[in-house]
Amino acid sequence: MDTWTVLLIGGPAATRKTSVAKTIAARCGAEALQADDVWLALQRAIDPDTRPTLHFFARETVWDRPIEELVTAMRVLADEVSAALEPVTAHHLRVRDRIVIEGVWITPAFAARKAFGGSTYDGAVRSVFIDERDQTAIRDVMLARGRGIQEWLPRRQTAMVRMQAGYGEWLREAASAQGLPLVAARPVETLVDRVLTAVN
Repeated sequence: MDTWTVLLIGGPAATRKTSVAKTIAARCGAEALQADDVWLALQRAIDPDTRPTLHFFARETVWDRPIEELVTAMRVLADEVSAALEPVTAHHLRVRDRIVIEGVWITPAFAARKAFGGSTYDGAVRSVFIDERDQTAIRDVMLARGRGIQEWLPRRQTAMVRMQAGYGEWLREAASAQGLPLVAARPVETLVDRVLTAVN
């Protein structure tokens, strides 16, 4: 029996977090929220001069930078978006409205928190990180789902895949350090059930 009010699903891009979140939300009578939507809202509300981190990946030239720099930029941006998710999480906990929040911007530090909005909610927040270590698998999923990446120049595609793999490595290490569950992205057919088993 699942007892969570807020379920956080993190992981690098192209690990099927969105489809898993939607399936679990439908199955458990919860809402679903993509952290990407929060990032987009922050970009619209806050201009680049005020918060350049939010707009870092909007520049085409960014993909010529070293992969380590791109991974660091993702980590910094994830901290900002995770901070913006705090009041959303606190609200759903306070009113006991179930929600599944997923996205690359959920950090292990945020997912491991016990208090939100000044109150502690023991066991009401569960977290899991979906793990994919194969860059070919990441690329294949990215290309299959579309979203415009198939139109990118090959160098940009490669940089994106390598960045996600590097970011995923950091997430894996940070999640393990926090004692948070990791679930392999494959086999896909059992992913939803394995995520639910991990959080319950």
